This record gives sequence, structure tokens and C-alpha cells, in this order.
Amino acid sequence: MENKQRSGVARLLQIAGSRKRMLMVSGILALGHALLSLVPYILIYAIIRELLAPPIRLPLIQGYLLQAVIYAVVSYVLLYASGMASHIAAFNILYELRRQMADKLGRLPLGFINRNNSGALKKILADDIERIENFIAHNIPDFIKAVMLPFITLSYLFYTDWRLALASAIPIVLLAFVIPMMFSKKRVALLAGYHRSLEQMNAVTVEFIRAMPVVKIFGQTEESFDRYRNAVNGFRKMVMSWIKSTSPAFGVFISFMSNATLPVLAIGLYLYTRNGIGLPVLFMFLILGVGYIRPLLALSSLGSQLSVISHGVKRLDEILFSQEQEVPGNGKLNKNYNIRFRDVCFSYDEGQQVLHHINLLIPQGKITALVGPSGSGKSTIGQLIARFWDVQRGHIFIGGTDIKEVSVSEMMAHVSFVFQDSFMFEQTIYENIRMGMDKTEEEIIAAARAAQCHEFISRLPKSYHTKWGSNGIHLSGGEQQRIQLARAMLKNAPILVLDEATAFSDPENEWLIQQALGRLIRNKTVVIIAHRLSTITNSDQIVVMQNGSIAGSGQHDDLLLTCDLYRNMWEAHTRTKHFAIG
Repeated sequence: MENKQRSGVARLLQIAGSRKRMLMVSGILALGHALLSLVPYILIYAIIRELLAPPIRLPLIQGYLLQAVIYAVVSYVLLYASGMASHIAAFNILYELRRQMADKLGRLPLGFINRNNSGALKKILADDIERIENFIAHNIPDFIKAVMLPFITLSYLFYTDWRLALASAIPIVLLAFVIPMMFSKKRVALLAGYHRSLEQMNAVTVEFIRAMPVVKIFGQTEESFDRYRNAVNGFRKMVMSWIKSTSPAFGVFISFMSNATLPVLAIGLYLYTRNGIGLPVLFMFLILGVGYIRPLLALSSLGSQLSVISHGVKRLDEILFSQEQEVPGNGKLNKNYNIRFRDVCFSYDEGQQVLHHINLLIPQGKITALVGPSGSGKSTIGQLIARFWDVQRGHIFIGGTDIKEVSVSEMMAHVSFVFQDSFMFEQTIYENIRMGMDKTEEEIIAAARAAQCHEFISRLPKSYHTKWGSNGIHLSGGEQQRIQLARAMLKNAPILVLDEATAFSDPENEWLIQQALGRLIRNKTVVIIAHRLSTITNSDQIVVMQNGSIAGSGQHDDLLLTCDLYRNMWEAHTRTKHFAIG
């Protein structure tokens, strides 16, 4: 946990240090560039001195010019090499960070994903990491150059004339006052607000795009989408507040830095008119005493970037150091797949409890349906079986083994989960079915046949090797659900959780999906989270949920007699069905 205690620049340098050798090479090369880039100016000073002190020695001047060109070329070669080394290090760090984040997210409970909206996660995984890569690739060499070049230059200038050197050092004194302002408490608070506003805007933008069909159907515009409008306006106000608070001081600073020639020129002319210095020294200070300011300007913008990046690093660490699910021992699931809930209580994010003292047996090889009103806890029970979350109280056993003693990877090997929302990756249909499993093409096609999707896949331009989502190739909702069933069939896990797999299907697709389900559920422990009661009337066990508790359990005919809630739900379902037919 030592890493967690570091923050800001220290943490950023720690991240960059994972490729310290390459970064050290980049830094040494950047230092070499800074040293050699000063030499041409010294040679130009020597040329001016020769030109102003006849007789002019042309061969000597030509020699100085040739050396100046050589040093300039070598210095830029070193700068290029420094940039290449820092980019190689940055790209490797970028890869490592994104891999670490992906691995970490895979070990966090699903609740963490729900707490952090997709826009915020996208900003962290894409934008914040990209800024770190850009900082390491460009700014670390620039930082070395911005620090060492002024130091070397001013050392030479003080050696030449301490009075003009003091005038040349004024920008550094000014910079010493500006940099602390960039890290003031007020600016840090503004920066945190900026990041929050940006994450919120990203989140509602994704939501707005997804809601576009509904917006268009009802003839609305983005103005009617309050959350989107408010988020954009909030981000605009935050940026305007940030600019208003920082621009005046920064504008004065830039204006002075851009006119830093004036103090050197004024003091230089004064000394020259009194024979305090020669004309070559004045020219040299006007060129070199002002030229070193350019890296200092880069250093001032670097401070602003550091404050932005430091907050991004903090958000990264919030994920990297988040509490993972409990690491179990060596618990293994045997061939007994009875599932038992014993006094299970559960709440999301320590909020209101959504399951209250659930005691339930889901028998092996049987079909158990979970029904009830929205928000009654049906989906929560299904997700707890797969260890998407860990319960706060009570225990869940599979075959007598507490699932908290079993790793998530072991659980995933024994549980298949078919969601009502089918997700397709922008990959080939073949890869969308395989999902990284070590299966042959024959096994994949067999699973597709069993899931009733081989026929429509064969009609695609490249059959199983057609890339979904590209060139206008898309599938209907029912076809995507059958692809999801093919995945489950290919996995062939002994425990199957179905979250209303036919929810959005038309009658033809529903019939095909029901046929596929008939093959999929054979000899498995099946949990069906049902919304349409007609699909589960033949289940071995129906569990009726109400407000996080079990209101009744049994078979369809028994529940019609013994459970008022189930009877009311069935009557409402049949009335709706008759109304639809009529």
C-alpha cells in the first residue's frame, strides 16, 4: 500500500519509473542536447568579436561557422534520440497502465462499475492515461531541457558579465512566484471541479446518444434532455470560472516574458555607453540572455499540465487501489451443484438493504424461476450466484462450498449468465461466440446450430468471419440473443442463469430461442429471472419475490392457490395477453 500514499508529481514519477532505464537514457540525451545547443551561440559571439576587431581572419571565422553547424546538427540529433527514447518508454507505460486497469476492473465487484458511470471510466481509461503518456513522451525531456539549459546558460552569462546576467535572470525570479500559484488550494479545488464536470458531461453525453431514438420518436431536441443540457452548461461555467481566475496573472506573466529583452537592452546600452562592456558582449546577451527564456515558457505551461495530470493520476489510483473482492483459499466446486442461500442479506454500496434474510434451495438439475415486481430482488439473487457481488450477511453455498471460498475465475468456469441485453463486440461473429474460449471451429459451429443461429450466420457476406458492426453488418435483437445463447452452449457450464433471454424478441425469434433454451438447460441447475410468466409455468420451482423477501415458492398451480401476489401477477398477465390478442 506504499504506492497509495504517494500523490501528485511523486506518484507520476513513480509511474514513469517503471521504465527508468529508458527514461534515464532520454534524460542524458536531453542534457547533452542542452549543453551542445549552447555552443553555437558562443561561437557566434566569437565571430562577432572577430568581425569587430580588424584585421578580419576569414579562415578562423569559417572554422567557427563550420563548428557551429556541426554542434547544432549533433544537438538536434541528440534531441531526436531523446524523444525516441522517451516515446518508447511512454508507450510501454501506456500499455502497462491500461493492462493493469483492465486486470483491476476484472477483479473488482460489479458494483464498482455501477458506481462509476461509463463516461467517467472512459475519461480515466482513455483521456487520463493518454495525458500521462503524452507527459512522459514529451514533457520529461522538455523538463530536463527547461531546467538545465537556463542553468548552463546563466552560469556562462555570469562568467561573462554578472551585471547583465542579473538582468537576464529576472524571468527566473518571476517564474519562482508563478509556479506556486499553479498549485494553490484554490486552483486545486477548481481543477477537481473541472474533472468532475468533464466526467459528468461524458456520462450524460453517452446517455444522450443512447436515448437518441426515443428523442427522435417523440420529436424532441437536445434542449429537452435536461441532464445533457445542464451538464454541458455546467462544464462551460466551470471552464469559464477557471479561465477568469487564472488568465489575468498568467497573461501578465507571458507579456513580461515576451518582453524580457527590455531590461537586458536598457542595462546593456547603459553599460556600453559608459564603456562598461563591448558591443560583442551586448549582442551576445541580447541573443543568449533572452533565448534561454523559451524553455522557461515551456516550464510554466508544464506546471499547468502537471496539475491536470496529477488529478488524473489520483483518479487512476482510486481504481488501482480500490478494495477487491475477498481473495479466497483453494475452494473448489465439486459435481454437486445444489445452490443454497442461508440467511442472505444484501445492500448496494452500504445503502438500503435490497435482500432480507433469504433462505432458498435451488436444486441441481432443476429449473427455478424467480418472479416478482420490478425492484423485488430477482436480478440481485441471480448476480449473487455468480459472485458479481459478495453478500454482507449470510452465506451462499454451491454443493456445500461457500462461494466466498471460491475464486471468481473458478465461479465463472461453472456459471453461465445470459443477460436480456445482448452485447456484441466489434469482432467477427466467430470471435463473438468463442469469447476467448479454447474451442475448435467445429465446436463453435455446433454451438451455433444448437442455438438456432447457424442459418442466419451462413447468409452473412463472410459467414462466421463477418465482422459485426462494420460496413453496415448488424443483427436484430433476437439474432444477438441467439449469439449469446451460442456462447453459453459453447461454455457448457453446469449452472445457468437466464435473465429473461426472450424479453425483446419477436414471436418467430422467441420460438427459435425457446428451442435453443430447451437444449441449453438439459441436466443443468437453471435459474430463470422471468418477467413474462407464460415462459416459466412449467418450471420445477417458482420463487415469488416481493420487496427483497420471498413471498412464496412452489409450482405454478400451487402458487395460484397459495400466493396472492403470484395470483394477481398471473391474472394481470393473462388480461394483458387477452387484450393484446383482442
